[in-house]
Amino acid sequence: MGMVKLRIPEGSAKVIIEKADPKVYFQIYDLLSYKKDYGKWEKPESLYDPYEKTFPVGLLPRVKTFLNCKGYRVRIIDERKDMGVPLNSTWNPKYSLRKYQQRAVKKALKAKMGVLALPVGSGKTIVGLRIIHELNLSAMIVVHTKELLYQWAEKVEDVLGVEAGIVGDNKWNEKPVTIAMIQTLLSRGADKLELEYAAVLFDECHRTSAAEKFYRLGMSLPQIYRFGLSATPWRRIRGEEIKIEAVVGPTLYEVKAEDLIREKFLAKPKFDVITYESRMPSFSERYKELYEDMIMNNEERNRAIVKKAVKLAKKGHRVLIDVRRIEHGKILVEMLREKGMNAEFLSSQSPDRWEILEKFKTGEISILVSTLLKEGVDIPEISTIILAGGGKSDIMTIQTIGRALRPKKGMKAVIVDIQDDDPLLFTHFIERQKALKQYYGSFYDKGMNSKKSRVKVSEEGCSDSSK
Repeated sequence: MGMVKLRIPEGSAKVIIEKADPKVYFQIYDLLSYKKDYGKWEKPESLYDPYEKTFPVGLLPRVKTFLNCKGYRVRIIDERKDMGVPLNSTWNPKYSLRKYQQRAVKKALKAKMGVLALPVGSGKTIVGLRIIHELNLSAMIVVHTKELLYQWAEKVEDVLGVEAGIVGDNKWNEKPVTIAMIQTLLSRGADKLELEYAAVLFDECHRTSAAEKFYRLGMSLPQIYRFGLSATPWRRIRGEEIKIEAVVGPTLYEVKAEDLIREKFLAKPKFDVITYESRMPSFSERYKELYEDMIMNNEERNRAIVKKAVKLAKKGHRVLIDVRRIEHGKILVEMLREKGMNAEFLSSQSPDRWEILEKFKTGEISILVSTLLKEGVDIPEISTIILAGGGKSDIMTIQTIGRALRPKKGMKAVIVDIQDDDPLLFTHFIERQKALKQYYGSFYDKGMNSKKSRVKVSEEGCSDSSK
């Protein structure tokens, strides 16, 4: 049908359409369109700029595949040059790569951009660092929390044998491998970076709630090597989530939790469900008040959570109770202490959070109640997760329980959810269970053996056959 000429200018994160049939421009505009949410209404927008005739470099594979399917030949002219400085890292031999990690690294280096979808506990940090080591060039790793900032810095020194630079937490100290917070780079400007980096890695790139920030930063960075690390490979691109692909490209490689459990890299999960009876229903029409009445201040619900946590802790489990509100966490800690348990509450506002984490790791604290551990923070000592915070977010559910799916000697990883009887909160419970089934496949059915409740979840929908 004809030729389409695409050019990537030096130092740019955009692709220019230089030669194409006139209708191609309209087709690409439609291809890269999405519905932007403005609260009560949506407006269609496109990542193709009709004035500059450009689109983000991460969408190049999508555009090329589309044009080829339409019968067009595509010529790509990449004017970008390798940048960065030599790294001279030394790989720590105790971190030998598993076969799936080796495959991920190989695919990444060949493609030069894309998302590596590796479940929590699969060693995606090691994969990211191996990519940097193989390139042997300077790299920047972008994170979104202080905990991840320092966790990555420690890992860089341990695995690569080089000291990491820190940009974030009121620090701006660049080195050939720099860990940077997205908030700091946006507020001060990525143009303030003094070193050249050959590669940029975005950790936890699935965080679609921050898609706009992710996009703004990604479009200001010119690196040829650009990768996203994600723990949720089954998520579909929809709405503004296309902006993630625009920055780092499509999913290159996926590893499923089900496969890692089968290969014994992750522990077999046991799913349990707490049921309880509320004395009084909430008549609130606003979700905030409903949440406070039926979850945060619900005495029967909290008592059932504490009872389960105590029972599991006495069996030798290290228990994390995941909550969404600080006030809820403090209520549960007080109730646990009344039962004689050594429990602590942890949030991003806790001034002694590192001390608390250390006590939990050593076993001095057996039950940790927290709002903090949704993403990234690595505590392999956890063997039980209790999802006490409610809500229906699939990513948050997966990230939280993934903390418990590390191999433990002599015990399964226990994931406990709460079945609420309020109609709206019950639908949230079903959504969480649906997310678990999608992620853990056949191991969800094998592990769902609660005597009190059995939840049947299908791909088409959900139904409860409890009691």
